[in-house]
Amino acid sequence: MKTEIMIAVLALLCIGSMAAAFVLWAKVDEYKRTAQDEHANYIAALRLANTNAEHAQLLDHERDVIFDKVNELSVLNLGLHLEIAKLQDFKSATLCPMNDHVWKDGRCVKCGRMKDD
Repeated sequence: MKTEIMIAVLALLCIGSMAAAFVLWAKVDEYKRTAQDEHANYIAALRLANTNAEHAQLLDHERDVIFDKVNELSVLNLGLHLEIAKLQDFKSATLCPMNDHVWKDGRCVKCGRMKDD
């Protein structure tokens, strides 16, 4: 009878340890799936961050190109304004040589010069 009790206790211990092993195995699988999901999310976040950084670099480059073009155009515009002023001075000197402008509504009727206030 003593051996039967020992065998029963050992059988219960084996069954308990097998149950614990199955539970432990299930937990390991759950942690493995969680780690895979977290890794996938991390990789997706890295890809998104890289994409955003690339887009930001492209936008910065485009902004720099636009600013360069605006600067070039403003320099050209300033040059045109200076050239127009020179031409207006030449026209005024030719058409109104004695500064004898005939003003009407702030503009010279003869040469087209705007009246300086």
